[in-house]
Amino acid sequence: MKRAFFGLGLLLATCLTIGQAQASIVIAGTRVVYDAGQREVTVKLSNDGQSPMLVQSWIDEGNVEATPDTSAAPFVLTPPIARIDPGKGQALRVRFMGQKALPQDRESLFWLNVLEVPPASADSQNKLKIAFRSRVKLFYRPAGLPSNPVAAAEQLQWSLQRNGAGWTLECRNDSPYYITLGKVSVTAGGQSITPTLDINSSMLAPGERKSMPLKGAVAANGKVDYTSITDLGAFTEHSQPLKP
Repeated sequence: MKRAFFGLGLLLATCLTIGQAQASIVIAGTRVVYDAGQREVTVKLSNDGQSPMLVQSWIDEGNVEATPDTSAAPFVLTPPIARIDPGKGQALRVRFMGQKALPQDRESLFWLNVLEVPPASADSQNKLKIAFRSRVKLFYRPAGLPSNPVAAAEQLQWSLQRNGAGWTLECRNDSPYYITLGKVSVTAGGQSITPTLDINSSMLAPGERKSMPLKGAVAANGKVDYTSITDLGAFTEHSQPLKP
């Protein structure tokens, strides 16, 4: 899940006192999978804070700057705006409208946005208002794709590539699924090496190759140990031989 916050209060009031900023709205799960053929998918929100929250939700195609008015994602969310009281929840109904043709031989990636805005208080003129936005991945999965995401993660292809005086670990995803990696380590010549992996770019699209620089010397005939994230947000461990 990606979470960002926006200082809306800078436009609304002068900041005299600021408490600890903390999001109140929690999205159930770290990703949403929309299987083709489903009429709709439900995403549950809950308010773990102490105040009622106004929540606006929308889906974008990967542009973090997209708004509900500019996004062209082929989904409809109901309700797009809702008030959630403390300790209560709200179900978002996600429906694929089909007005845009999506690839049928691989998954498509979208992002679900949930923006929470705190209510005005009696002394709002003396406080900074913070609006939090959370983004989680939404995968549209066509019917009839071969295998499954867990097996696809197990079958990633890993190889070593010379990069000047150093080495680069290359990963290739030949499956039709998006695969999100967690921890990745290389064991070769009796030593363990961790790639300089940016967790924000550790997702491999269908057919994508990704290169990860390695620190230090690497011997041949090694292996790669890594974790992938399942549809339910759990980590699964894998191990693959390292191809020279």
